Amino acid sequence: MKKYLLLLLLSVPMAGYAQSPEKLIEKGSYDEAIDVCVERISAGRRNKDKYYAPLKTAFEAADGYDREKVRSLRATGAPDIWYDVFIHYDRMQKRYRKLKRIEGSLQGNGVDIRLTDYSSDLESAREQAAAYFYAHAGVLMKSGDHEKARKAFDELRMISRLYEQYRDVELMMRRALGLSTGTALLEVRNRSRVSLSPDFLASLENIPLTGAEKQYLDFVSGAGKGQFPLNIRIDIMRVKITPGTLTEKEYTSSHKNPESFEAYYEDKEKWEKDRKHPDFNKCRIKEVLQEKEAEMHAVLRYIDGRNARMLYNVPITARTRFENRTATASGDLYACPPELAEILDKPRKKMPSNSDMMGLLGEELKALVKGIIWDESFIGD
Repeated sequence: MKKYLLLLLLSVPMAGYAQSPEKLIEKGSYDEAIDVCVERISAGRRNKDKYYAPLKTAFEAADGYDREKVRSLRATGAPDIWYDVFIHYDRMQKRYRKLKRIEGSLQGNGVDIRLTDYSSDLESAREQAAAYFYAHAGVLMKSGDHEKARKAFDELRMISRLYEQYRDVELMMRRALGLSTGTALLEVRNRSRVSLSPDFLASLENIPLTGAEKQYLDFVSGAGKGQFPLNIRIDIMRVKITPGTLTEKEYTSSHKNPESFEAYYEDKEKWEKDRKHPDFNKCRIKEVLQEKEAEMHAVLRYIDGRNARMLYNVPITARTRFENRTATASGDLYACPPELAEILDKPRKKMPSNSDMMGLLGEELKALVKGIIWDESFIGD
């Protein structure tokens, strides 16, 4: 029984692939028919000639439909048509590229299919669609209405589908999400392999806000606090703390122009005596470097509280570093490099514990989160 079921499942996609272009055209699946014809013609099969006629029929039907849609949309004169216009031009340009691959075969066999390069029209529609969404989203966000702010986010997200980067769209998307609700639910989850205490996680949810920041977007922290239109979740993905290291290095320094030391001497006889000493212009230095680093990688997620749909996410990396340099010197101190003056005889410090580093990481992470959600430009307007 399992064998027959497997054969049946395997036969379903094969049956779909084996459909003739004529059958696909009857169903109105013009682009699928074009794909079949182009694949068979480009493969150079012996009976490829029979695919030219259905290719012409499917191509003219599909392109005719999209051209008419573009014409009717542009005839309206409405400012919000350009994304739909872009979609139709995109379809036509993809068909153009497919048939361009076999253009030589079409011409050689006298197939009368007129190919039009829509790349300029496509880019023009892309630009106008993005410009409309950007301007309209700005108007929606200024309304003060939560639902309009959410609509502004959706329109800004459409721009991100048109362009990888476009002006300050990413910043505006976060602003629109903040404006889409009065209060959000903030939650921190540990998804790393490092054990983090509940108290530490709770401390990350304690982000102090000014009155103006609360007016823009307030939050309630902790799970189980009810349903909110917007959930903000911080997922801690990876934590790394290096062991503290202490590095020592010893070397001898010499001044490039030892004759300049004479200016420091009031007693010229002592100057003459010192310059004849075997250790003249030789400063022996011992440097000590204490280091410890910590990193926390997290993802800040904006989630629709009504359907748990992921709306937007921002990767965050918090870093903190402990460094202490000190040095001792002996011999001719005039030959000691001037840049060491600040660390000469500076005391060593106690190496911070992992717990200390985690505390610093937590404060850095909260500062980064606050800068993303409560950006100064959001509050200033």
